[in-house]
Amino acid sequence: MRTDVCVVGGGIAGLAAAARLVAAGLTVTVLECADDPGGRARDARIGGFVLGDGAHLLHTTWPTLRQTISPAELQLGGFAAGVRICSGGGGAGEPRADQARASQAGAGDQGSSAPADNVVRRVRFGAAPARPQQTFSVLRMPIGTAADKARLSKLLYRLGTTAPERALGGPEHSAADSYAVRGYSAELVDQFLRPYLAALAADEDLAASVRGADWLLRLLVRGRFAVAGAGTGALVRELVRRLPVGTIELGVRVHTVRADRVVGDTGEIRARATVVAADPYGAMELLPGLHEPRMRSVTTLWHAVDDAQLPFEPDRAPSVLVDAEPGSPIARTAVLSRAAPGLAPPGRALVATTVFGGDGKEPAALDRAVLDRLSHLHGVPSRRWETLDIRHVEHAVVTMQSPHNFARPVRLIKGLYVCGDHRDLPNVEGALQSGHRAAEAVLEDLNIQP
Repeated sequence: MRTDVCVVGGGIAGLAAAARLVAAGLTVTVLECADDPGGRARDARIGGFVLGDGAHLLHTTWPTLRQTISPAELQLGGFAAGVRICSGGGGAGEPRADQARASQAGAGDQGSSAPADNVVRRVRFGAAPARPQQTFSVLRMPIGTAADKARLSKLLYRLGTTAPERALGGPEHSAADSYAVRGYSAELVDQFLRPYLAALAADEDLAASVRGADWLLRLLVRGRFAVAGAGTGALVRELVRRLPVGTIELGVRVHTVRADRVVGDTGEIRARATVVAADPYGAMELLPGLHEPRMRSVTTLWHAVDDAQLPFEPDRAPSVLVDAEPGSPIARTAVLSRAAPGLAPPGRALVATTVFGGDGKEPAALDRAVLDRLSHLHGVPSRRWETLDIRHVEHAVVTMQSPHNFARPVRLIKGLYVCGDHRDLPNVEGALQSGHRAAEAVLEDLNIQP
């Protein structure tokens, strides 16, 4: 079999590369070992709920995502600006409904005094999406010293008023080292910065590149975190739609890749170029010597509850909750259906909770621990929750451990390329960007104008 380009891997990066190559007039063959394309971006439907695969949290400012599929088609639903950092509520027993509502109304954006053992304190970090000057509201936050607030406010203002590339182009240090140099207090680090990086980058040790950490902080003051009401699979379906019928071959395991050929279960495919878009460990098996990223496992728990039982935030806008309570198993949780109603049946709410690390061997025990904490965070007793699904992915998230290259080369040699979120930003936007970069390198080497 002959083709212009053979793409190994049918995840978001591979499909993005294939779609761009097809648009340039090349014939492409995509080999995917699974029964469906999408990689870590598949959806499942259970009882009228749409459950995404993995820990995909999108953002309204990501340009490549918006260029690939319209927000309307993706049914992109935004959360409230920034995130809410939660602490307290670690006391015995479950909160009463009036306690839960009081804790939310009392904390607000200004914060509150130290909560009682059974009451959760919430502090919002972030500015209005198009008004980064509101980062000065950090000065009123009840976390950190006055010097902390002044330094952090100045940093957020700078990040919010400049291009995102500036955050990724600064000096390379670990977040821990950089925070010490910046003079942040232990209170600010432990009650905000560490939980935020743990929730968004699976980095509770602050070992991530500070450039990546600052890029994540920028997301608090530009745009909003969001979720796809049509499911992340809508992005996959849009990319597949751009490919001719028969482009994707499913259930094919690849054994050998070369610049001019690929050998798999179905035989040999001759090609003018080969793009390896497998997951990081699959790519390393095919390409020995490839950079090995540090990866973390993710367990996503989906729960359903009657929407009327969930209290609203003070501004009635759904929020991404980051759990800063020591010992909590939860990194972050959110009522997805309040940002994107299409994810749940009428009258019901879909709550997704992310847990990093673990081996996935005792899901029932993890579910009990998570439900106990959710009862405090969301103010609904655990007996009223319905567990829809628990999904563990062993190698799910690429960490940004320092030193980290946020634009790792996609061209290995002329004719052989590699892409994926391990070559770019470790998220959906990075997967799309790396796929496009690989496609552009192929077109350049084949001397083809897109």
